[in-house]
Amino acid sequence: MKNEISKKKLKKMIASDFTDLSTEEIKALIQKEVDKGPDEIDTDYIDLCFELLSIKNNSTNKRKIKLTKSAKVLLAAAVLMVVFISTITVSAQLNLNISQKMAQLINGNAEIDYNLENADTTADGYALLDTDLAKQIADYGITPVTFPEEMIKENSKITKIKLDMNEDVLKIVDIDFEYNGQKGSLYIQQISENTGSTGANTVLDIKSGRMINVNGMDVLVFEQENSCSIRYKDNFTTYDIHLDCNLETAIKFAESIK
Repeated sequence: MKNEISKKKLKKMIASDFTDLSTEEIKALIQKEVDKGPDEIDTDYIDLCFELLSIKNNSTNKRKIKLTKSAKVLLAAAVLMVVFISTITVSAQLNLNISQKMAQLINGNAEIDYNLENADTTADGYALLDTDLAKQIADYGITPVTFPEEMIKENSKITKIKLDMNEDVLKIVDIDFEYNGQKGSLYIQQISENTGSTGANTVLDIKSGRMINVNGMDVLVFEQENSCSIRYKDNFTTYDIHLDCNLETAIKFAESIK
């Protein structure tokens, strides 16, 4: 492989939907660009390399987590090390820490296994089933449930519980709450055992993210501009939490899942 491959040539490869470059060669191009000084890095060049990686990987059933340019460059440096480490860690400032089995770098984005196809998705236990909230959710046909205990403490208040769908193949419950005076929501979807899910692509602009393991489940936590998202799955039940807070608070909130 030549030491230099121009943007023009990269674009031609992308337009033809084919490249004879190997994955390692493309990563080498990214590494060379990342090694430059902060003022010299061409993030558009890195974007093109990511598009080539997309062609090589032809990844499907993934949701894309769109990063800022600075986060993208740092994550580019991190992905080059996945052969040697099991966790992608970008920087302490961005705190992007997603297990390799859950993340790839494609098309200039961090493509996260947002549908949790490769995650640990069986809860160790259900400690909150005797609570009023769990009983209300069970009344709508979703059971068992595992949710953050922080939701039912004195500093939290449930403001709405709504059954959005109650079919044999899909049940959806939407819950609004307040946590330390900040608005939050919990969206629960439970599909039948025989129902397949093809997934969808969704782009989220995020500042940072983490993956933690709580109650036996892999939990994705993302920080956006003024809020955070928490996503996890227990067998056929998927939980999406939105909370107006910073990443540190969201992680503490998620760590109380029981």
